[in-house]
Amino acid sequence: MHRRRFVLAALGAAGVTLRAHAAPADSFDIVYPQYRPEDRARATFPLAVLDLAMKAAGVEYVARQADVLMERGRALAELAGRGHAINLLWTSMDAEAERGLPVVRIPINRGLIGYRVFIIRKDRQAEFDRVQSLSDLKALTGGQGLGWVDTEIMKAADLNIATVPYETVFDMIQGGRLDYFPRGVVEAFAELDEPRHRDRNLVVEKRLLLKYRSDFIFYVSAEHESLAQTINRGLVKAYLDGSYLRLFNSHPYIQDALARSDLGNRKVFVLDNPYLSERDRKIPDMYWMS
Repeated sequence: MHRRRFVLAALGAAGVTLRAHAAPADSFDIVYPQYRPEDRARATFPLAVLDLAMKAAGVEYVARQADVLMERGRALAELAGRGHAINLLWTSMDAEAERGLPVVRIPINRGLIGYRVFIIRKDRQAEFDRVQSLSDLKALTGGQGLGWVDTEIMKAADLNIATVPYETVFDMIQGGRLDYFPRGVVEAFAELDEPRHRDRNLVVEKRLLLKYRSDFIFYVSAEHESLAQTINRGLVKAYLDGSYLRLFNSHPYIQDALARSDLGNRKVFVLDNPYLSERDRKIPDMYWMS
């Protein structure tokens, strides 16, 4: 009886409705925004989670990239019905972005997108060693991408954040026009390992961490609600049978970042995320890293 109550609670939290009879097997054609070849590493874990969910749900599917690159804003507009180029997107949870869209309210990376380490120029570590408070950090200027909810989260905490195109922020750190670039812990090391950045004088800062409740979740086209329900159902099942945590605890993209980040020895500044929806705030703790 206890296990049944747990299963019902988990399914309810994820927005899944139990039915008396299993639905017939479906087949899904999933299209997500194109990513650049150098960004392949950052797509590996979301795609592995998608594959796990679809297999756990017992459905057939194919997943492919769209023909064009899309910024977050355009991708969300496509999902909302102003285009048909994609039907799936993984991006940061955001109450405004969720409006009218089916979403899978289970964090893909267990919240690690909200664990923010800093990309800095290598010769500036000593400056960050002197940062002891948020007030100290406010004296420095960070950079965040256009249309990112993380930009607004950090500005709400009164941090000094400049909004710049993602493609140029690394140049601005290298050239000293920005002091640091906050990135999710699973993003920072993978980005600096890319060939385009290996010759730069950039590193991940050693001792500071911004932490707020946030992560990537799956957003689905307004016309494909059954896809959201299927991913939900599969992910809940994967959590309950342990297969999600086995993936998380063994996947190189996640484990390499955790090993290199030394999270337990960092000075943590906890920020509020005022841009979560009420349903996001109620996501059970079991889906987040403690």
